Amino acid sequence: MSAATAVDPAVTEASFEARVLERSRDLPVLVDFWAAWCGPCQAIAPVLERLGLEYAGRAEVVKVDTDAEAGLASRYGIKSLPTLALFRGGKPVDALIGAQPEGVIRRLIESHLEQPSDRERRAALEVAAAGDPDAAIATLTQLNAAEPGRLAHRLALIDVLIAAGHLDAAAERLADVPAASDAERAITERRARLELARIATSAPAADPHARRHRAAAREFLDGRHAEALDAWLDLMRQQPSFGGGAAQRALRAAFALLGESHALVPPSRRQMAALMH
Repeated sequence: MSAATAVDPAVTEASFEARVLERSRDLPVLVDFWAAWCGPCQAIAPVLERLGLEYAGRAEVVKVDTDAEAGLASRYGIKSLPTLALFRGGKPVDALIGAQPEGVIRRLIESHLEQPSDRERRAALEVAAAGDPDAAIATLTQLNAAEPGRLAHRLALIDVLIAAGHLDAAAERLADVPAASDAERAITERRARLELARIATSAPAADPHARRHRAAAREFLDGRHAEALDAWLDLMRQQPSFGGGAAQRALRAAFALLGESHALVPPSRRQMAALMH
């Protein structure tokens, strides 16, 4: 970033991974999707410069020229300019459309700044990863009680509950997450993971199709995505009516977790559609 500006003025497709996705794992990154011909974009540029200076070290502001970087604009569904997209944890989590007042942009940034409880949440997730999910669940339950409005706390608790096999408790917590546009993707992902976890932990069955279905869910959750997708597609070929469409439901859950931009999803979705029709 130039020493003369608090805003990185020219993030490109080549630098986006490092400057936005990876950097957003450490702090909030506000991406200004703009164009030189866009009057409102020019109007908010000084505001973003001031906010970049004010939040230096706690958040970053970068600019993506949508004329020069049409691929990035398409990837993130940018249809109006300016669009201010807030990235956290390697993905977009919030956005503002159009030239907004400084106070509105400031509140967007403030809402994603790290709080002391965020450090507690990360520590709890590390404890869970180290093999003590019960301790992590206890900490995350306390954080949820203290800050019931923090979506990140709720999602972290749901993630640990699913990973620990407490699927009914996870489902109850998931049902309590308020429906909101900024949470829709996160809710969809957790529902999909919960569905696959239920399949993976279902009771062993004598039916070979049911056994393969169960094994495929385990493969997917273990990271063997291609093998799992192939297994479900093969199950659709061999037993189209299995489980009243169980393989199709599992595939849709897998697609939700992988995301439409994943290389495996479009060809698998086309195969599923062909088998259904």
